[in-house]
Amino acid sequence: MLKNFFLGLKKSALMNKFAPAETRQGAFEYFKDKADKALKKNEMDVFNSTIATLLERFTVAADNSIKDADEKNTIKNYMISLGEPVIAPLKDFIRKSHVVAYPIEILFALIDEKSALEFLDGMLTTEDTLFDDPIVEKRIEVLKHFAGSTHFNVLSKVSTYFNDSDDRLVIASIRFVRDYVFDDKNPNVENIQEIMMNKFLDEETSMRIKIEILNVFIEQEWKITISKKRFEEMLPSGYFINAQGYVKVINTAVKA
Repeated sequence: MLKNFFLGLKKSALMNKFAPAETRQGAFEYFKDKADKALKKNEMDVFNSTIATLLERFTVAADNSIKDADEKNTIKNYMISLGEPVIAPLKDFIRKSHVVAYPIEILFALIDEKSALEFLDGMLTTEDTLFDDPIVEKRIEVLKHFAGSTHFNVLSKVSTYFNDSDDRLVIASIRFVRDYVFDDKNPNVENIQEIMMNKFLDEETSMRIKIEILNVFIEQEWKITISKKRFEEMLPSGYFINAQGYVKVINTAVKA
């Protein structure tokens, strides 16, 4: 019981964003030593729980942002140095946590890109979010790692985010499409175009999101194929649709 009490104190020190950096560093050294010994003795339950505790440090931001980043990089580099044994508790943490930027960096350092992306694909759930839902930040972070490439399954999920209640996710999803590499085999292009055009024409869609949608049509060189007159009536200053149906920009509107 006393041992658990001491363990709790060390975890509190590790997670205390107001404590001196030396206090958190001392707690890190304690858990590092604990993990090293457990791994040496092949006590994997102890090792996994210790790694899980260290991973929780990524969910807290210390007051001093520079020291905070240094401490997190120290933990990240330590976990990468441990190699394969870290993968199981790391994946478990990513599944459960909403703060995943550093853990995902560790994952890419430990396994090949294809395997990492396949795992992250599974993290992109499609349930509706609530106001200020922490899952939004996780989805946005995961999407970053698929940017500028071709992933049919991810694109299909992203299209369900266009009508999400959180504008942050809507914008991240639209920008994902803006930078997406479509090919001739992609069956979703026309469907995505139609969804985005209808989103633009929706009177409840904010001007900020309308501009993001227009930038997709510019970057992807897509034509406006429905309700061109309505589109023109709703265009913000600086945009126009040419005779061929392509969205063009004058000088006042730029890509976000």
